[in-house]
Amino acid sequence: MLQLFVPLALAVLLAAPVAAQTSFIAFESGPVRPLALSPDGTRLFAVNIPDNRLEIFAVSGGALSPLESVPVGMEPVAVAALSNSEVWVVNHLSDSVSVVDVASSPARVVRTLLVDDEPRDIVFAGTSQTGGTHAFITTARRGQHRTHSSIAGVPGAGDPLLTTAGVPRAEVWVFDTNDLDQGAPDPTLGGVPERILTLFGDTPRALATDGSTVYVGVLNSGNRTTTVSEGAVCDGFGTTACAGDGITSP
Repeated sequence: MLQLFVPLALAVLLAAPVAAQTSFIAFESGPVRPLALSPDGTRLFAVNIPDNRLEIFAVSGGALSPLESVPVGMEPVAVAALSNSEVWVVNHLSDSVSVVDVASSPARVVRTLLVDDEPRDIVFAGTSQTGGTHAFITTARRGQHRTHSSIAGVPGAGDPLLTTAGVPRAEVWVFDTNDLDQGAPDPTLGGVPERILTLFGDTPRALATDGSTVYVGVLNSGNRTTTVSEGAVCDGFGTTACAGDGITSP
């Protein structure tokens, strides 16, 4: 009996179906500037949004090969290369910017800058007073850092006036890449911007620049207007019920 049982048990085990893998659903913020090429064209930087990382690839002969994976903030949605050795990553959920030294081995985050709520994009443009360049970062006009004492003297900082009507809700934070603390003797965790620009609108997103002028794309304009196709407006507007749904237009 024992001789028959062992092969039979083994046959049953081998015949058992392999358990199906559980499906995986990833929730992630929408990428805005997910790729950046180093100025010398030898490396490609890509944000790994669900894994909160900056992926670094070597570029050679039209092919890519992975080099490093650097942990950054949560939900990185934009990346820009300041130089061949320094890359800035915008973290949408962490409300921060990771400054990554990609020349060190291994590459690592050397500074974290705090900004307002839900930052989305970054570009470098112009020449700062220290000989560096300006970093422009889009955010919404809300968040705990704009009222922090370390940036109390920054133009545009302070109370977000969340319940005050008529206050523009789109912001652009501007940093001097050569002076992230604006001369403060003790560098702060969050850094000190040169200024915070406020624009009429809500949820600013993409940035573009020709090197001297920076353009800001606002996702929600905030002026309570929209474009409606003429075909969507029923005859007798405001006086009779529409044929489609029977509802009288306001």
